[in-house]
Amino acid sequence: MTTNIRLGALTTLAFMAAAGAAMAQETATAKDHCAGRKPYLIYYATHAVPEPVWETVRRGAEQGALDNCLKMKWTQDQVFSIETTINRMETAISEKPDLLVITATDPTAMRPTLERAAKAGIPVIAINVLDTAPKGKRVPYLIGIGADVYRSGVAAAEQVLAANPKVKHGVVPNHVPGHAGLEAMAKGFIDTLKAHGAMAEMISIGTDTSQIAATMSNYFLANPDTDAVFCMNSGPFCFETVLDVERREKRSKDTSNVSFDISPALLEAIGTGEAVAGIDQLMYLQGYLPAVVARNYLDYGMLPDADIGTGPAIIDKSNLEKVRHRVMDAGLN
Repeated sequence: MTTNIRLGALTTLAFMAAAGAAMAQETATAKDHCAGRKPYLIYYATHAVPEPVWETVRRGAEQGALDNCLKMKWTQDQVFSIETTINRMETAISEKPDLLVITATDPTAMRPTLERAAKAGIPVIAINVLDTAPKGKRVPYLIGIGADVYRSGVAAAEQVLAANPKVKHGVVPNHVPGHAGLEAMAKGFIDTLKAHGAMAEMISIGTDTSQIAATMSNYFLANPDTDAVFCMNSGPFCFETVLDVERREKRSKDTSNVSFDISPALLEAIGTGEAVAGIDQLMYLQGYLPAVVARNYLDYGMLPDADIGTGPAIIDKSNLEKVRHRVMDAGLN
């Protein structure tokens, strides 16, 4: 009995020693990984707000900075605002980061600020919303990382047409009127449906969920032939609220619903047949990849030859369970 206890104790001690050595080795490896590499500051001043998709971008940014031995500063607003986004960009310029990450949400309004960044020698990467002007005429940034928003709207319409080739009436509820990226995405959806003979339009709904519900209920009442809805927010600012209205009015199974971005509610609806598909833009990569590009550019002055597209990526029943794992277990919505 005594011998077994001593052997057990020795085994435990040996295991603990081995675990400690392994942890020490991992720490040394992490230190070696960043040894001699300048900890450049990458500063995010985008139109981010407290939504799950932007939290995913933030997680990507944090991991990207860690993996590439950078310092990272993240800023965001409480509510969407071009004015305060520009104010945060101006603050970023005053802090002289090694690289600035922005969203080109309103290129015209943001041009003076971005020209000041260029004059100050601060390189800029645009994510999420890119300037659609030709490269020589767009606002000054090195490279864009994000989904092709017009093509994302086209992809949404294609999913609707695959489910219902005889679609009659599509609508795009826009929760942020004036957002250049969302308006381009809506245009892609509308153009594609109209090319197939359907009626399609964009309407403004805002971000007050009670008002969204009332607006959509009134819209369905005035347009009972509406059989396709493309939401550009998968959360309460569009998809979740619109689906609640459709369920109350018993039209969710008769409407080809598609939404941009991912949410648990959207994945559930794809599974129940109340949504045709989701259009993803891989938000984690939009946060992560700027750090990879920044390290390469700041160390060697080299860039990829073209913007990096992160979408559209389609979610439907064929890959639903894999995406559920990505969202629920890995947290990469």
